[in-house]
Amino acid sequence: MKNSKWIVVAVLVLMLGAAGVLFGWNLLPAGEAAEARGTYAPWLGTWILIWAIVAMTVTLAWYLFTVGMGKNRD
Repeated sequence: MKNSKWIVVAVLVLMLGAAGVLFGWNLLPAGEAAEARGTYAPWLGTWILIWAIVAMTVTLAWYLFTVGMGKNRD
């Protein structure tokens, strides 16, 4: 398949989105700990940004996959 590079890049983009969530789970404290310290709002804002980036990576991967499959008609 001559457009397989697009599909490979789409998979890599999805892996980057998954890595962002894994980093968030490992690096951020638990919600209860953040609430006890009084830093719940920044904790929540960080998670909102992480999930926004995941949504963007899924959208980009979908676009790259459709280009790779030849279904995107410009």
